[in-house]
Amino acid sequence: MAAPVLVFGHKNPDNDALSAAVGYAYLKNELARAKGEDAVYEACRLGGFPPETKKILADRGIEEPRLIEGVGEGDKVILVDHNEVPQSADGIEQAEILEIVDHHRLGGMTTAQPLRFNAMPVGSTSAIVAREFEIQGVELPQDIAALLLGAMLTDTVIMKSPTTTDFDRAIIAKTAAYVGVDPVEYGMEIFKCRSNPAELPIAKVVNADAKEFELANGNKVYIGQFETVDLQAVLNREDEIRAAIKELVAKKGYQFVLFFATDILAEGSQFIVEGDTQFVNDVFGIDVTGKSVWMPGVLSRKKQVAAPILAHA
Repeated sequence: MAAPVLVFGHKNPDNDALSAAVGYAYLKNELARAKGEDAVYEACRLGGFPPETKKILADRGIEEPRLIEGVGEGDKVILVDHNEVPQSADGIEQAEILEIVDHHRLGGMTTAQPLRFNAMPVGSTSAIVAREFEIQGVELPQDIAALLLGAMLTDTVIMKSPTTTDFDRAIIAKTAAYVGVDPVEYGMEIFKCRSNPAELPIAKVVNADAKEFELANGNKVYIGQFETVDLQAVLNREDEIRAAIKELVAKKGYQFVLFFATDILAEGSQFIVEGDTQFVNDVFGIDVTGKSVWMPGVLSRKKQVAAPILAHA
């Protein structure tokens, strides 16, 4: 039997990256069996678990994706929820990328061979994966549906994020009905099962959902988001957060690190920045130098934070 095709999301995986990998690997295996193919697809991960993903996997009896350190020549892979080299597995340049399933901007990744690229400007990769089950005529197991639904709701902040589209709302409604849950109640349960930010190691707070981006000038920046129903517990640790992101700037040579804590209930985010704060000030018309700033209505890193930063550069 050939080596498995590895299906994985980005580094510092969030709920969407992990859930989409599990769901898409299941779909690909079902399609391979139906066609009598010998191919095997394995869901993997490039980091730890958000607590909500770990809980849903355990509750639903779904095997956890295997942790991999990197990939290399001879490996065949499918990327979900990302398409940028800095966000992907170490050695990704040497691997053969068969497919990409994503909902982000194009980030400059190139391939030697043609590939299937399934990208849509929607709220989550898991919504695209759920729709693929319909398109391919494969029955979506209820347990996988519950996993994908959880990721749709966390990535769209329970449909409050500006990235949420009619496509997302339709898929969420249909999947929630199939699972037998109210989507808003289910989404709140998932967010509430996240670890108490007052008790988490500060590295987990800062890096749990963070991505590296390369600007047009060649400099790299690091943008991390922590979604919570207890913003004050995060802000009580601002000094620790500042020390941690200042260390990242020094060690990694980032132009700046922008960490923002998103209050799901108040529907906004608090920005904390170290490094080239003037750049961030210019982009958003604020002053984050030495202080944190509340940004009402800012819920999406992809659309409301990373996009204007990359455009400004």
